Amino acid sequence: MRTSLRPLIVLAFFASLAVCSSSSANPIEAVRGKHYKLTRRHGPWMIMVASFNKPPEDRRTEGMTPEQAAEELVYELRHKGIPAYIFQQEEIDGTITTIDRRTQEERSGKIRNWAGGICVLAGNYPSSNDPTAQRTLKFVKKYQPQFLKDVAAQGEAGPGEMIKRAQSGGVFHTTRFRPGPLSGAFMTTNPLMTDEDLAVRKRDPLILRLNSGSEYSLLQNKGKYTVVVATYQGRYEIANGVNEKKMQISSALTDAAERAWELCTALRRAKSYGYDHDYQSWVFHDHFSSIVTIGSFSSKDDPRITEIQNTFGAKVAAVKSDGSPSLGAEVFAIPKTAVANEPVKTWIFDPFPQVIDVPR
Repeated sequence: MRTSLRPLIVLAFFASLAVCSSSSANPIEAVRGKHYKLTRRHGPWMIMVASFNKPPEDRRTEGMTPEQAAEELVYELRHKGIPAYIFQQEEIDGTITTIDRRTQEERSGKIRNWAGGICVLAGNYPSSNDPTAQRTLKFVKKYQPQFLKDVAAQGEAGPGEMIKRAQSGGVFHTTRFRPGPLSGAFMTTNPLMTDEDLAVRKRDPLILRLNSGSEYSLLQNKGKYTVVVATYQGRYEIANGVNEKKMQISSALTDAAERAWELCTALRRAKSYGYDHDYQSWVFHDHFSSIVTIGSFSSKDDPRITEIQNTFGAKVAAVKSDGSPSLGAEVFAIPKTAVANEPVKTWIFDPFPQVIDVPR
């Protein structure tokens, strides 16, 4: 499984910006000069707004540095109500997921970042075709940054193409189809997120459908990690009709979801059944199974995780004749102490509770 960070690149079709070196009542916070750094919490889908790089020596004049230009653009976008962030590039090979402008499909490309480049990314969207993302992208493409408006010099770079230098020192390339300095903006994923991060963050319609309407849904867990204590297997099927595909939820998946929900609810009310504690339990359903988890943690090193694993994990029930231990899974029963002539409901926990990322 690949866990390397996904570096961001400026694709060949993007009109990147070069900035010269220098010696010298909105819901989105916008403070001029404040450094709004990109983190893995942002995204997963964002708008690649611009890349600022030092121009060749023969084009350098007095003006803003790439850092100053990036921070000023972030401030302007935030002042317009668009959450924008700065990403400092490194010289590294890698891949990027973006959208094909012709087919509007996702695609990956291998690229190399420029050393010293600084990118501005904006927005926090669940998908590339999110309506808000698309409206914002159209706005950004047409937006003219204030510090690039005053053109001090320009020259023809080809038929319908111009190289322009603003009084701020910014040099940018325009064409007939990309008339502005931000016309090459495009949708991309957060470059700091791993493939695993992105996989967790993606929510398809079935996942949303299966996990909607539940106050104990794992999607509501505000922590970063949780511990899976019980797993119930099921499956879903795709039935091909004459004119359409229909998604069918199998009885096995329905049964798994019901068992998981009952256990989750029982754990949250454990004291009423004779146990010492109620447990912060959650339930999550996917295409193949339903899981019950316990806890909400910001770190995998939280000592409470080990406590949960020891409490709900399998215990040595006996020792075989060869000296090897025989494990027995833990069971949760309600009520804890059986009462004559009253039914007892039981669930079996996973033998080895696993820590997972909370899906977003």
